[in-house]
Amino acid sequence: MLIIAGIGIMKAQNQELKKFTLNEAITFAKQNNLTYQNAKLDELTAQKSVNELLANGLPQANGELSYNRNIDIPVTPLPDFITPSVIFANQKYFGLSPTEKYVQGQPVPVAFGQKNSATASLTIGQLLFDGTFFLGVKAAKEYVKLSTLTKRKTEIDVEADVTKSYYLVLLNEERLIQINKNLVLMEKSLADLREIYKAGLTEKIDLDRLELSYSNAKISRDQIKDMTIMTYQLLKMNIGLPMADSILLTDKLNDLSGQGSINLEIASNDYSKRIEYQMAEQGLILNKLDRKRYLTGYMPTITAFASLGRNTFSNDFSDLANTWFPSTIVGGKISVPIFDGFRKHAQTQKASISIKRTENLKKNLENAIDIERFNAKTSYLRTNEQVLTQKQNMDLAEQIFKRAQLKLKEGVGSSTELLMAETELKNAQTNYLTTLYDLMVAQVNVKKSIGY
Repeated sequence: MLIIAGIGIMKAQNQELKKFTLNEAITFAKQNNLTYQNAKLDELTAQKSVNELLANGLPQANGELSYNRNIDIPVTPLPDFITPSVIFANQKYFGLSPTEKYVQGQPVPVAFGQKNSATASLTIGQLLFDGTFFLGVKAAKEYVKLSTLTKRKTEIDVEADVTKSYYLVLLNEERLIQINKNLVLMEKSLADLREIYKAGLTEKIDLDRLELSYSNAKISRDQIKDMTIMTYQLLKMNIGLPMADSILLTDKLNDLSGQGSINLEIASNDYSKRIEYQMAEQGLILNKLDRKRYLTGYMPTITAFASLGRNTFSNDFSDLANTWFPSTIVGGKISVPIFDGFRKHAQTQKASISIKRTENLKKNLENAIDIERFNAKTSYLRTNEQVLTQKQNMDLAEQIFKRAQLKLKEGVGSSTELLMAETELKNAQTNYLTTLYDLMVAQVNVKKSIGY
């Protein structure tokens, strides 16, 4: 066990401590967050799909080499046109007659082919015209644009998640600093009260109350420590850092809360900056191309092909490749759809329904964006006003606690008064930090609602 612990300590000492400002954490996340990496891979896959479709319009060449060994040469029954000719020739030229009467109509089995055969061929095909092909390529390119927008949306979400989790870590660290300061003050008050109790100037119950409050404060500190560790883990997951790595945040909560200004004057009908709205518009373009693709399905398809081949035959395998017989074919094909049981008509109607559905979703998205902007703006304005008030309340609570502490030391106060002041101070500190965090999150939400 000691050896394992020693190895763990050595690893921790050799491990590099990574330091991050908020902007550095966001930059790191864009390079290492796995969700964002998958979004980039999806965009790359869409680009390769375009190349895959374009390949269908390029010449297609296939080579083939085959060999056949005929264990039994195929036999074909043919009409007996040989026997009548032989009988006629014998009678005419030699005066010979058959000893048996010839029965006409009996087929003669004839074996065609040789034991060994081989074929070498090259076939080239070219698509000359297909309306659905050209529309398919165009739709694939538009789908690449949609994948790019999806990647951008993922990037925005990752940036927002990293920012909020970074703020949350700073919030818990600040809470930990505050509660440690309070514990120091309570330790001093507890030491003073113990001296007063020894002098017989206070009751044991007053000392017990302060002891209990101090014990509860230490429990709260441990809970905040655990929460800080968990929020660090959340931040590391969001930026794509291994859980075992150690990080240090170099920005401060108060410094970040005062950075940047927000323009709250938003045109009510301007949704173009929202990535979700851009994705909805791109989806509508794809729906319309889909409908057009079904309509072009009524147009003919024209293809051309050429086939160059060589065949060789032999009863003996050793003589197989001695003689080759050429086979060359060129041709073309026009395929005209005439009737498909109204399949394309139904597909076109389905595509039209999809267009209408996407238009409805787009309008619904506009309403959702309006609500989101209103809520984000309202939350920002409210918390912006409350931060100053909560800061004043916290300063006032600190003054009240110090006065109660001084009165207790001088013997004119009570532990009850000090405990009430300590509770009010703790609540004021929590309210201030929570409101400050809410303001910073509101800033992120306002920017996101407008569109980065």
